[in-house]
Amino acid sequence: MTDNRPIWAIRLQSEREARGWSKAEMARQLMRAAGLEFGDVDSLARQIRSWEKGVNRPRDWRPHYATAFGIPEGELIAEPPPDARDADADRRHLLASLALLGVDTASRTEPLEPIRQALNRAIPGGLHGHLVQDWEETVFEHGHAFLTTPPHELLPDLAADLVSLLTSIRTVPDGATRDDLRGPAGKLAALMAMTVSTLGERRHARDWWKTARHAADASRDQDLQVWVRGYEAMNSLYSGRPLTVVLRLADQAIAIGGRAAGAAALEAMASRAQTLAMMDRQHEADEALHALADHWERLPAAAPDDRLATGAWPETALQHTIAFTTTHTGAFDRATQAQDAAAALYPPEMRRQRAQIELLRATSLVRAGDVATGVEHAGRTIEALATVQRTTTIQRGARMVLEAVPDADLTQPTVRDYRDAFALPAPEEE
Repeated sequence: MTDNRPIWAIRLQSEREARGWSKAEMARQLMRAAGLEFGDVDSLARQIRSWEKGVNRPRDWRPHYATAFGIPEGELIAEPPPDARDADADRRHLLASLALLGVDTASRTEPLEPIRQALNRAIPGGLHGHLVQDWEETVFEHGHAFLTTPPHELLPDLAADLVSLLTSIRTVPDGATRDDLRGPAGKLAALMAMTVSTLGERRHARDWWKTARHAADASRDQDLQVWVRGYEAMNSLYSGRPLTVVLRLADQAIAIGGRAAGAAALEAMASRAQTLAMMDRQHEADEALHALADHWERLPAAAPDDRLATGAWPETALQHTIAFTTTHTGAFDRATQAQDAAAALYPPEMRRQRAQIELLRATSLVRAGDVATGVEHAGRTIEALATVQRTTTIQRGARMVLEAVPDADLTQPTVRDYRDAFALPAPEEE
């Protein structure tokens, strides 16, 4: 069963049990901490039972609990801000939301958590001393997972970690640590936005992007602010938002980064180049691509699976951007070179990204006049990709192939078969 007690009540019980104390022994320890030589142990033990059920807080006994456990009072039983929402009700609601996503909130490993936290406190620096670093590591792992894991599998784990991070932000007593956790919160919110977007939930994605922006801005981490807006712009391009909106997001990110922008600005610069190409502003797209390549050349090399790191932007991303932009500006020789380079650089496990490159190759063939070959190549590419990996990004790439087909060729059997096989709307239906 899900434990719906307040966090502080669970903490009191877990700390007591970690020391092997019965409720009667806990009562004796509290009286000793309070300097009471005599008292009704049984009566206090009954009160302890009530506290551990979360019926009410041990307000008068808080300092004595802290003394008995050797834990700072504010960390052990934090009082909620008077103007805050009911944290316990929020917690129950969040747990119920996780259950709807298929997350087992009553896992058999739940009783192990107090033991792990007790061990953390015994380590120099304590739990909170490593909290931000631990969350940054978790975010980094989710970023890697997004590149290869089917989004419906990633979603529940991502949601569970967001709830855990929210709990950490609410309960950590150190204000500086709370502030530092805003960065991981912004990054996780952005990854959630990307995930729900690839599942076709565009409205939810827009809301998550807003949350990611707010968290990034609150963190005062300029690189994160730039990174979030850059990836929102790219995500918006593939999800079919108006091109003027995508361009505005990209330009905002570039402006925030300014002259001192590092790798975090490259996704925004890539979004700008690709959007200008889609808007048939060829000269500006070429200039944006040149600026991107020049900026990228000045930065250290990065591995393909560092694609979503705030401080890295690998060559796969550069070649992918060149392939997309030149495919839509009509520079087909350069597009082919970039497609070949990206396909050679992407590791085999990055199936969606490799498929995107092949769909760009198909689009180039169609735009260059070889409609049948291009459409057949696109069909083979999608067929080879597992259904769970056919995200909205892949679907958008598949539609771009169809959009490149001249009106006179839309009735070709090859084109009709391609559209029907993958349930793609006709271009005029977009």
